Amino acid sequence: MKRILITAILLLAPVVALAGEAQTRLHVTALTCPSCSYIVATALKRVESVKIAEFVEGEAEDGIYVLHYDDAVTDPKALIAAVTGVGYGAALADGGGS
Repeated sequence: MKRILITAILLLAPVVALAGEAQTRLHVTALTCPSCSYIVATALKRVESVKIAEFVEGEAEDGIYVLHYDDAVTDPKALIAAVTGVGYGAALADGGGS
């Protein structure tokens, strides 16, 4: 009986983990130095379930953060609020959410 229960849990666990997965591209402005990117990344990591998949530095003190998160726990508005809360501009980039 225990073996059946453990097998069932292992089979269902990946399904539960992927159920709310989402990706967003966030355009962040006013990144004037390397510390700015660190401050923004720290603020984003404090949002529950957020993982930074990639950061692409722009040409004019800006950049794009590609973020993965559980959409049952947070949403793009919370991500934008985290960035603006530490003093930087943020908006969904073209093709921002999925």
